[in-house]
Amino acid sequence: MMKKLLCAVLLAAALPSVQAQTSEFVQTIPEFYLPKDINYSLGTVALSVPKYHGSDERRYALYPMFDVQWKSGAFFSSVNGLGYNFSKNAAMQYGLRMSLEAARDESRSSKLRGLGDVNTAIEPGAFFNFSLSEQYTLLSSLRYGSGVDHNGVQVSLGGRISTALTPQHRLSASLRANWANSSYMQSYYGVTPQQAQASGYTTFTPNAGVSDIKLGASWHWTIDTNWSLTTGTSYSRLSGDAAKSPFVVDKNAVSVFSAASYRF
Repeated sequence: MMKKLLCAVLLAAALPSVQAQTSEFVQTIPEFYLPKDINYSLGTVALSVPKYHGSDERRYALYPMFDVQWKSGAFFSSVNGLGYNFSKNAAMQYGLRMSLEAARDESRSSKLRGLGDVNTAIEPGAFFNFSLSEQYTLLSSLRYGSGVDHNGVQVSLGGRISTALTPQHRLSASLRANWANSSYMQSYYGVTPQQAQASGYTTFTPNAGVSDIKLGASWHWTIDTNWSLTTGTSYSRLSGDAAKSPFVVDKNAVSVFSAASYRF
């Protein structure tokens, strides 16, 4: 049961943010429950998401997924990134990882014209999760290295509740808040004098603070011992100075996804 629960969590909590980037949180299967020394899966995810944070336009995409996890605590996946879980306690996870922050291409939307690109960034960071029970889990992460100058810092805090309807079907819900420093906020929501001249937007210098709050829900179906299907949606709302950005058209964002995975 625990293995099925955590397989569901691995997909459900992270996939709405799969846009060539990893999840805010690390959620792996505790090594105690892994059946093999090396465990891996392959799959694909289809999703509909805003074109950028604050956009009122949508993009649709299909991405491959992979996940490899070792009993030693190491992991490498499109969801969790590359890292190591030092904990040997099934109720607790903590460690270090390298994650990805997705690029924001100017060509993605006419509303980004003149703002330039923000390239994909590799983010070293740390994580800590604690399971209060099989149903309730507290989640946290720290990431560094995003933005134009690669000095962006993000701290995510959240929680998840999960309940089994049957041995094959599970529902999950999550709540997450994300704090970002001024470097991150400037890269993704600010407008420099040069950008203002090129784009027509007014100059905007956001301060550090909570950038957004996200609520998610998902349904996980364990089809058999190998195949699984996860479908879900998330709603996020920009807050603080992020919501005041001149190129933010819609503070509210809804993402929808469906993913199929085969575990070897």
